[in-house]
Amino acid sequence: MRKYLVLLMILSILALAACGKLEINTGKPVVNEENKTENEPNNDETVGNEQGLKLQVLQGDEEIGVTVENNQFYSELDKVIQQYPNMGAKNDFTVYIVNAYRDDSGNPKLVLLGINRLPVAIKNIEFIYTLGNKNNEYVWERQPIEMTEEKAGVLQPNSALPIVLSITEEQLELLKSLEEDNKVMTIDGFTYEEVK
Repeated sequence: MRKYLVLLMILSILALAACGKLEINTGKPVVNEENKTENEPNNDETVGNEQGLKLQVLQGDEEIGVTVENNQFYSELDKVIQQYPNMGAKNDFTVYIVNAYRDDSGNPKLVLLGINRLPVAIKNIEFIYTLGNKNNEYVWERQPIEMTEEKAGVLQPNSALPIVLSITEEQLELLKSLEEDNKVMTIDGFTYEEVK
């Protein structure tokens, strides 16, 4: 019964995120372009009209039979992507905050989408993620993020992968308090291997 309640909670959170009505859904990307935060994407910055965005299942999940069609988590993320196919800055790697949820044990997690709009497939992605406010209060300050080929697979062009981060109750409260005019998000030290 608890498993179904958690699943229902995740579905509700992701459905609300797709509608843009949750208070912690920022709708703002972090772009790896001179380590700056990008404001609202527009048609000049996105390539959604050229080619739609596709959700990829993490390789580790795919190896155990998970697909977008048979897994509620991926299915809900795919709905978000279908609703906002223009996410991601042209010729760059972008991170979007999707939403927070609680796992089966009740621990909060934050779901991000790593979006590859580069013209090449990439693997072994690493970067340092910072999210906080201009008062030097941070949800994460220089948090290393690693998406190895073994875990994540190869991220194809015009594709997105979920990035799930553990978050404390204190971090969750700070995340909820972030507003557009005081938010700071950056990607530093972005590295990857190009797949030919």
